[in-house]
Amino acid sequence: MKVVIQKLNGLWHLIIGSCRIRTPFLDTQDRELVVTYARRAYPGAKIFQRD
Repeated sequence: MKVVIQKLNGLWHLIIGSCRIRTPFLDTQDRELVVTYARRAYPGAKIFQRD
């Protein structure tokens, strides 16, 4: 599974396939928090960042 992390409208989002999931983290917060959140929610997924 592939998970893409992206900043959009002031929040971090996770994109899995064609689904966009909003996270509770603001875009000013550290990306490592979002990566940890994504790894807990989707163990074993490959995490990518898109700008």
